[in-house]
Amino acid sequence: MISLPRTKTVVLLVLFSLTIFNTLRAQTKIISQGDEWQYYDDQKAPPIGWEKLNNNTSKWKTGISPLGYGDSFVTTSISFGKDSLKKDIVKYFKKTFRIDNPFEYIVYKINIHKDDGIVLYLNGKEITRIDMPDKEITNNTKATSLIISGEAEEYVHTIVLAPDDFITGLNTIAASIHQGSSNSEDCIFSLELIGDNNHEMLPLLLKERSMKNLSLDFKIKELKHKQELDKNKSKLEALEHSKSNIKIVLFLLLILLLIGIAYAYRLFKSFKTKEDKLLRDISNFKEINNNKDLEMMSISMNSLNDKHYLKELKRDLEKSIKGDATSIKKEVKSTINNIKHNLDHNDDWENLKKHFNAVYTGFYDKLIEFHPTLSEIELRHCIFIKLHMQTKEIANILHIDARSVQASRYRIKKKMDLSENMDLKDYLLKFQYK
Repeated sequence: MISLPRTKTVVLLVLFSLTIFNTLRAQTKIISQGDEWQYYDDQKAPPIGWEKLNNNTSKWKTGISPLGYGDSFVTTSISFGKDSLKKDIVKYFKKTFRIDNPFEYIVYKINIHKDDGIVLYLNGKEITRIDMPDKEITNNTKATSLIISGEAEEYVHTIVLAPDDFITGLNTIAASIHQGSSNSEDCIFSLELIGDNNHEMLPLLLKERSMKNLSLDFKIKELKHKQELDKNKSKLEALEHSKSNIKIVLFLLLILLLIGIAYAYRLFKSFKTKEDKLLRDISNFKEINNNKDLEMMSISMNSLNDKHYLKELKRDLEKSIKGDATSIKKEVKSTINNIKHNLDHNDDWENLKKHFNAVYTGFYDKLIEFHPTLSEIELRHCIFIKLHMQTKEIANILHIDARSVQASRYRIKKKMDLSENMDLKDYLLKFQYK
């Protein structure tokens, strides 16, 4: 809206008008109906600042007022858009004129014909809006009322301005005409600007300024009230936001607490499971140790028996030496039979195989699975190699010479289908049995 003149200015205007009233012309039309106007009837909104003096409007069209469409009152027809059932809401009008001395007249009257609503600007400042909502105006803002066809040319809206509302030289007056509906039948715009020295117009000017002052005061109070409401609303929103944040924090803390409890319970269960497993393992190890102790006792007993047998064998041999040839021969034969019986006894080999399987779990069974053609002696040979025993040691245990050990290795490699470059010892040491 335009700025209101100060009281001092109004008083000076009154004195000035009373002094020179009889020497001035009574009334002059500065802008008349039938004058040329620039207008913009594109569907898109004009550039920002279109209502100002220096804004470029070289591409705007021109026409004689009244301008519009759909009414016999119109002199210049303008476009309503591409669709007659969905017309463009807003049309724009602009005119630049010269006033060499704004104070040549006491007041200035503006008479407006419009259909439906109008927002009027002077030198880029809004001076009035009629039948328009009290909000920001856009290219889609509709009028608050519809003008019945024929009323626009009959009903004139008049506003009064003071000389200090204008500037010396070029001035620009601009208007946007808004339809109340997209299917409105007509659009009309016409404007007259009249300079008037009739002193009877002064009360009207003062009244309008007083009304504007009251309106301004009301708007200021309304703005303050709105600001206070916005402030309180912001505080309320902040409190609600804070309350919401507190709820979120409490919810997150509760979730963390539940997670902590669940994690602690899981740790307890895991610890309990590990403790139970450890106790079972300890019990199993104790049982294994007991079994090992029993095995060691058995081995020790066998060793004692072997020593006892060797002592008896020694005593029998010593006794047989003292007898005659027949008795010696008989005793040697009996001793050989006893030795043969002990050699044929397979408990030692079974014990060795049992302990070997305990250390190398699955090796013996896997070896038989992969190489089922190996004989019992050849399997023993493989076990001795796995135990890192030398050729001489293997020959002594198997009661064969070293060359027979090498020959046996050759047969084993052949049954295993190993290449000549593959060493049997390396193969058995790296054999995957688990």
